[in-house]
Amino acid sequence: MGTELDILRAEARRLMAAGLAAAAPWAAVSRALAAAPVSAPGPGGSYVILAIGRFAPAMAGAALSRLGPCETLVVTDAAAGEAPEGARVMIAGWPDSDAAGERAAAVVESALGGLGPEDRAVVLLSAGAAALVPAPAVGLRLADLLAAERMMRAAGAGAAEVALVRQQLSRFEGGGLVGLAAPAEVTVFVLADPAEGEDPRRIGGGMMSGPLGSRVTARALVELYGIWDRLPERLRRHLSQPAPGAAIAKTRMRIVGANALSVAAMAAAGARAFSRPLSGEPLELVHDIHAVAAGLAPGSAVAFGMEPMRDWPDPAGAADPADEGDAGGDVLMLRAPLVAGAAGPRHADLALRFACLARDRRLPAPWALLLSASDGGGADGKLPGVIVDSETLACMRLEGVDPDRVLERGGAGAVLEAAGAAFRTGPTGTDIGDLAVFVRG
Repeated sequence: MGTELDILRAEARRLMAAGLAAAAPWAAVSRALAAAPVSAPGPGGSYVILAIGRFAPAMAGAALSRLGPCETLVVTDAAAGEAPEGARVMIAGWPDSDAAGERAAAVVESALGGLGPEDRAVVLLSAGAAALVPAPAVGLRLADLLAAERMMRAAGAGAAEVALVRQQLSRFEGGGLVGLAAPAEVTVFVLADPAEGEDPRRIGGGMMSGPLGSRVTARALVELYGIWDRLPERLRRHLSQPAPGAAIAKTRMRIVGANALSVAAMAAAGARAFSRPLSGEPLELVHDIHAVAAGLAPGSAVAFGMEPMRDWPDPAGAADPADEGDAGGDVLMLRAPLVAGAAGPRHADLALRFACLARDRRLPAPWALLLSASDGGGADGKLPGVIVDSETLACMRLEGVDPDRVLERGGAGAVLEAAGAAFRTGPTGTDIGDLAVFVRG
């Protein structure tokens, strides 16, 4: 059955490649501009390109190739790729905002604030945008914004709640940045950050959309989590004042890369797209995948997206060797979208659990399951994913490895890598979360 399994594994890789290609920053922006070009500047006007995020250089390069030479500002992190010729590049701190980010924010503010009605602004956002251009509200400091966020997280606030409060402490977030561009026409292209999803009010902290809630709501949240009295006086004073009105720019926002779009691309390549993103605890996820796999017709495939979840559980309390250096906390697991980077141990755990469940439930062979992050493993080199099949457990036993024991003790990542189940994408230049594909022979 080896030859047939080789074919199934190759098919899973082909489908995954289609999903990853759909999220490539340069290609995604190029496709969007080709499908619906940005309107030309009016008399005396010009294009201005502003790209902010971890994948800003490639996105800006695609826009420049379509629009031609124009004023272009790129704000990204130190690990970003090479910037396009003619662009001004500013490097700022990510994931932790820093003074360089504040300086970049001031340049961004100047660039957008000088636009007129005949100008056309093209704004390109990707993961990390809000952190890269921190812009504390007038009278506040960067330390104030970061302290409020840290205190909210420590008190147990959710990501959306933290974002809502941040928006009320920022000049940019919650619609402030897009307001600066008025009266120019603004087109926004987004490579969706897995942590923010596709809600415009969350994308880039809502910089190009609007706030998640009011200042009154922000204060209520701070009080609800019991940190009001511990905030610096200037923060309490700021949240006690009414929010100023903001100018409105004519804006269009296009999601050009996202987990759901990658799943759709996998479907266009021959898989069936599962109707909803998968979520839940590991056992729930594995049983959901098995339920779909069991009902799949022979010779077909199904593609999944996955949603993020904090704190990957380690039932045995043992660290996976492939996870050394991961601080936990904000780690994410398979759901639709997911931050990749540290995905190896989580994917491996799910893949091995699935293989054991398929054995116990007698899932008809042959089959192959590929689980992968989308960012190529990140700078730390961790595995982006794993691929298991209907013979994986038998191969492990031939090597003297008990898969059930591995699940009990932890360390599935190292075991599956040794068994040849590692899946490496190579550099992808993108991060739209986790993808999965099951193929049945």
